[in-house]
This record gives sequence, C-alpha cells and structure tokens, in this order.
Amino acid sequence: MNKQILLLLIIVMIGLTQYACQKDNGDSGTPAITNIRVVDTTKRDSSFTAALPGTMIVIQGSNLGGLQAVYFNDTAAYFNPVYATSTNIIVTIPSTAPTKAANPDVQNIIKVVTDHGTATYDFTLYLEPPVINSISFDNSGTMVTINGTNFQGIQKITFPVPGADTALSYSVNKEFTQIIAAIPPGTPANDSIRVYATYGIAAYAYPPPMAITSVSNENGAPGTTITINGTNFIGLNEVIFPGNVTSTAITPVDVNQFQVVVPQGIATAGNLTVSGVLGTTVSASPYATYIPHPSPGYISTFDDQWNTNNTGFVGWTGGYADAATAEQKYHGATGGVAVLQQGVQMGANAGPTSQGNPGLLQLNDVPWVANTNQSINGYALKFELYVASPWTAGELWIAVGDWYTWKDVTVNGVNYNGYTARFAPWETAPGGKYQPSGWVTITIPLTQFITGNQFYQTSWNASGSPAKKFSDYATTGLGFMIANDQPNVVPANTINVAIDNVRIEKVQ
Repeated sequence: MNKQILLLLIIVMIGLTQYACQKDNGDSGTPAITNIRVVDTTKRDSSFTAALPGTMIVIQGSNLGGLQAVYFNDTAAYFNPVYATSTNIIVTIPSTAPTKAANPDVQNIIKVVTDHGTATYDFTLYLEPPVINSISFDNSGTMVTINGTNFQGIQKITFPVPGADTALSYSVNKEFTQIIAAIPPGTPANDSIRVYATYGIAAYAYPPPMAITSVSNENGAPGTTITINGTNFIGLNEVIFPGNVTSTAITPVDVNQFQVVVPQGIATAGNLTVSGVLGTTVSASPYATYIPHPSPGYISTFDDQWNTNNTGFVGWTGGYADAATAEQKYHGATGGVAVLQQGVQMGANAGPTSQGNPGLLQLNDVPWVANTNQSINGYALKFELYVASPWTAGELWIAVGDWYTWKDVTVNGVNYNGYTARFAPWETAPGGKYQPSGWVTITIPLTQFITGNQFYQTSWNASGSPAKKFSDYATTGLGFMIANDQPNVVPANTINVAIDNVRIEKVQ
C-alpha cells in the first residue's frame, strides 16, 4: 500500500515538473522571431538583418523554449541550452552556412525548431568583398593566376584592354582563393584587373611590369645568342641594343626567360631595352662595354697582349689568344682573350700556383673609380668567361695586387695586404659540373674579396674581412690564379677557361 502511494506521488511530481518546464520553455504559444541583434549590448541594432558566417548573434522572440535546432540556410548551428530561453537564443552562425554567392538558390532564412513548433525569419548571410593579393602569368603568357580571398559568386573578370575586356574563361579553386583566367587579346593600358563578385569588386594593378634581372652575356658578339632573365616577358616584339640597333630574333623560353640573337651594327655601349605587350623595360647593367672599354672601370679587354692600358695585360704565365685564334677556339669572343689552363695534375691542397702554363694571369694596374674615397658597397668585379671543358674540381683565386704584393709585405714603404676572392662555380652547378653554353658574364661583389694572405696558403681562409672603400686597395692590379684547396687530386686540364673584358662596375 505504501509503495502504491509512493508511486502515485512520483507520477504527480513528474507531471508538475513537466508542466513547470513547459511554462518555462514558453511552449504555451506559437514560437516567433521578432529581431536579430549582435551579442555586444553596446552595438544593438533593431535593423540588423544581415551578417557574415561565423558571426555570434542573439535571436530574439517569444515562445522559443524547448529549443531543438537552429538552422541558417538549412545548415544546423551548434547551440548551448544554457544560452537559450523562451525570448533569447545566443548562437554562432556556422562558417559553412551557404550564401547566395556560392548558391543562388539560397533562401536566406533562419529557422528555429522547438518541441512545440517552428519559427522562421528572413536574414541574409553575405561574404566579405573579394581581395586580390597577387597575380602571375603562365609560361605562355595567355593565362593569369589571381591569388586572394573570397572568390565566391564571381560574375566576371575584366582586363584593361580595348574592346572585349572580359576574361575568355576562368576557373576558381574550391577554397575560393585562386582564379585562373584566360586573358583577352589586346595591348593593356596601365589600369587594373578587376574581379566582380556578388558582394563586391576587387582590383589589382595591371599589367604588372616587365623586369630584366640578368643577361647571360653582357658583351655578346654579333651573331651570338644570349639569354635574358626576368619577369613577365609577354608578347615580346623586339630587343633594342645600344645605338638603337634592334633584334627581333627572339625565342621565348618561358614567361621569365627568352633568348635573342645579338644583331650586327652595335658601335657603342648602353643598356638593353625589351619591348612587348606589357610595355618596355631597361636593363640595369650596360651592354657592349667591350667596344669603348671606358676608364676608370675597365681593367682589360685583352685586345692587345702587352699594352699597359686597359686593352692589354702583364701576362706572367697566363696564356693569350688573339682575335682570330679566340674566334676559332672560343666561339663568340670579342677580340683577344686571356687563357687559363691547368696543364698538369694538381695535388691535394696545392694552393694557388701556375700548375703548368698557362695558370697565372697578372693584369695591369689601371684606375677602377674616379673617387677612391667612396665605399666599395654595390660594386663588383665582372668578366666574361668561356669554359672549354667541364669544370668539376679546383678553383680560381682572384687577388687584388701585383704578383709580389699578394702577401702582407712592405714595398717602398707601402704595406700591401692583399684582398682575394675564391671562384669555384662547379660547387653549386647541377651534378657538380659547370660548363655553360658559350660566353657568360660573371659577377663577384667586391665585398667577397677578403684579406688573409691567401696566395701563401694551401687552404682557403674565409675569416678575412673586405675593404671598406677603394682607397683601402694599395694597388689596382689584378691576378687570376688556378688553385686547389681540397684534399683531392685534380686531374690535368680540369680547369680550361678563357677570360675577357675584366672590369669593375657598379651593380646596385
């Protein structure tokens, strides 16, 4: 009997609890949404009718108790029952909720489902406007990659070209961060590429400029082919050489590189100009300086073997090939050239030595710059190099000073503390073999010439320091020495090179 009374009391208590909960949940009437506001009470706005996915909002209304689900454009949102009452629901819009930008059929509706009915409310989910961060061309120059954010709901992409300016076609990646578009024909004006989307327009400067970063041979002889490296080489028309001599014999390699045949008729030095669909660009370094071989700056063109000006060199054990011989053996040479050939095997840690003639080249002492009190920063040693056989071991040490001053000695009261650079391009070449096709320009910053009496050592001393200004060099003579600072024997004739147009030039 007592058990029956206890059971009856439990049933009554459960009923009362359910009734109380039903009253608390507000399920006595139809649920309704009357307003949406932001969580921050200082920014409440009764006309708040749109938001970005990922925004935390407050849904306000009546009879919202007994909450079971909240949907934004049919995407369920997580909610914490602690923050849900019969009049307010705090919830974060799912970042994955669709917008009309991604799906034109989206109805822009909030749906609140309770245990006693469903309420809906018109509410727009939108996206931030698109943003373009960068653009780049493919190797053909007919397609452009547009990188950025919020590339949803794309309506069109335009280019600043005359006539039909809309992209011929385009595709967008699934993260909406990249567009690949086909460029419409026409020469562009300096304006912007524009991406039109559902919630805004993105613009980016267009066309991007062409730029020349390097020229394979800055003293290429007429009839030879040189390679020009840079960016955005699109629709090239011509290359203008010094003296307004043009060449249209252009072979594109990719959007950042092309080859051109050096034309006949160049009679002066100057910069190269490249012309194409995107405009023009000018090289930073002069071209064909071997013709005027200016002073100060030029050390030797090797046009004459024994002259003391910058057309000749002292020699020592360095070899020499006159113009006719150079053209025959080192195709594309510009007059006479110097030759360094390691004619005998070099022993381990041999250091710098002639190593069988011709192995040591001493150049004339001629002016480098007019103002020797200026800094060496931004200046470099340049020369053209021809590698006659694969270079796989050994190196050149290039010393500032006459042959007898490469040691820290005093001559006629002057202290000569030599500065030396090490040149071993095979060490960073693919497969450890360096043999470029034809003549190439070599650039060695003067800051890489360091003290350390290298000439009297068998291993390279990298702890020296560079000069600060040109007056720190006691002399401007220059020596090229074959050397081996490695514990391996270097077979005979591993180093077999020709050198031309040695000069000091400002490169920055």
